[in-house]
Amino acid sequence: MKALIYHGPGQKDWETKADPGILAPTDAIVRIDSSTICGTDLHILKGDVPEVEPGTVLGHEAVGTIIETGSAVTTLTEGDRVLVSCITSCGRCRFCKEGHYGLCTGGGGWIFGHMIDGLQAEYARVPFADTSVYKVTPSSWSAPARSGSPRC
Repeated sequence: MKALIYHGPGQKDWETKADPGILAPTDAIVRIDSSTICGTDLHILKGDVPEVEPGTVLGHEAVGTIIETGSAVTTLTEGDRVLVSCITSCGRCRFCKEGHYGLCTGGGGWIFGHMIDGLQAEYARVPFADTSVYKVTPSSWSAPARSGSPRC
């Protein structure tokens, strides 16, 4: 697949990288249909986020289509159109149960393009898919945002 790879402050390139695979039963693989860049991506590119390692795929906001799910994913199926939030949620820790997803202590939070490969790619692995991905349907396109939903 093609992906936008970070190589250090001020260094990025559109390169070929291996397609992601399911690593945990709660993962889903999403074909990215559209993604965006936010200010955080620009901070990473400037070198303001030193924990981002060279070789990481950038990006943490996208819409796409589910192409594969892990064995524990129960709310998504192949072909579902989805919004991949910039903040993932384990759904089990105290912070997730309180709606404070950005503070997730169960492996979620802001991880895309930061702790794991991001969404500026043709495909992405999404951990905690049942609690971190939102189905997009024509009837929901004009619906207001839900209270407590993850935000960047």
